[in-house]
Amino acid sequence: MTSLSPMAIAGTINHPRWSAALDQGFYADRGLDVTPQYKPFPAQIQAVSGGSVATALESFLPYLGNVVKGQDLVTFGFQAGLQSINALYVRADSDYETIEDLKGERIGVWSFGSSTVQAFEALMAERTGLNLRKDFETTTAAPPALIGLLDSGKIDAVIDVSSLTIKMEAQPEKYRNIVGLNEMWLNQSGHTLPLTSWWCTADWYENNTDVAAAMVEASKETVQYWRDNTTDILQQWGEPASITTDAQIDVVDEMANEGHVFRKEQSQEFVDSTWEFAALMQEHGYIDSVPAQDDVLKNPV
Repeated sequence: MTSLSPMAIAGTINHPRWSAALDQGFYADRGLDVTPQYKPFPAQIQAVSGGSVATALESFLPYLGNVVKGQDLVTFGFQAGLQSINALYVRADSDYETIEDLKGERIGVWSFGSSTVQAFEALMAERTGLNLRKDFETTTAAPPALIGLLDSGKIDAVIDVSSLTIKMEAQPEKYRNIVGLNEMWLNQSGHTLPLTSWWCTADWYENNTDVAAAMVEASKETVQYWRDNTTDILQQWGEPASITTDAQIDVVDEMANEGHVFRKEQSQEFVDSTWEFAALMQEHGYIDSVPAQDDVLKNPV
């Protein structure tokens, strides 16, 4: 058995996915003894680049930026990677119907350093010509506090983390989805928008290509099991991800049935669209350059 301890962000939807995969033995069946570590975001995002773990599902765009900065990193697949489910929400009793309606109004985000928020900025500009930081009043706050600011009327709209996106989507009587990040990219490219992929050092990949292949195959099986059994999985392991109500579970189940949340397959068209997204982020100044696919993306299977 090969032992691995990939990091995942604590309190996210990755927790029930890992729990179900380990319970079903998808990784163990392929000779992998996997023990996930659940850490805060600042620790998790540096897990591979800082040498804490051999491989993990890391944020795609920041790690592509690490490659540009000279780190010898590669990604070997998007299977089981998180896809964007984040969206722009307003109060259900407001009159706002479009992004344009919110021009000049107050929008809250958790961090402008987040690649998810940056993606919103870029795609919002592409879709409407509006600049999030210049054409709106913006504020930053901790993710749970953002909902409180929206509820109290101190802000007019919010872009929040995935777990709180699910919470808002499950309460249509209180919150209304104006537009989703994934929706904007689907309309532009025809493909979903990945947030994470499997990363490791080039040396580790060269010496452990068989392990990477086993991770990819087990991850594909995990995602299929997730899609077939989302409700049961969340009823059993949803609490660490703050998915605790029937309404929240129904929201995630619908997303999973539509092929969202976690990526299963990786076609060349999907990869090309992901690199198109990276080029868009370069155009808007969030990454200095975009490495060639062949220099970064490996296919162990």
